[in-house]
Amino acid sequence: MARKPIGIMLLVALEAIVGIMAILWGIYFLWAGTQFLSGQIDRLYWLMIVLVSIGTGGIGIYIAKGLWDLKDWGRTTTLILLAFAFIGSIGGTVNGNLISMIILITSVAFIFYLTRKETKAYFSESCQPTSK
Repeated sequence: MARKPIGIMLLVALEAIVGIMAILWGIYFLWAGTQFLSGQIDRLYWLMIVLVSIGTGGIGIYIAKGLWDLKDWGRTTTLILLAFAFIGSIGGTVNGNLISMIILITSVAFIFYLTRKETKAYFSESCQPTSK
């Protein structure tokens, strides 16, 4: 198999970092809920925040693994998530929010990158059986 392009490796790194950060947030909320927040918030709400954070992070890491392995489902899932990021950042961009602008520009750049014929070829090659 050919070397992975830098763009794919960058996407893998970003996806993995976001996944790890979501897991760390979940662990932090778990710890903070047991240390400081007991009695101040609804316990079911707190538990849902913890579970969703950890679950989302785990899914993000799994998607990063799919991208690393050049699985077409990893590319497709990433495209869908980037489309959601793009749509979600439009309102903030219109209001002048810098982070939203960065997310909008980054998501458009990666959507363009993942839909290029050359990039798609890397993922389609990984779906082909290898003959020896």
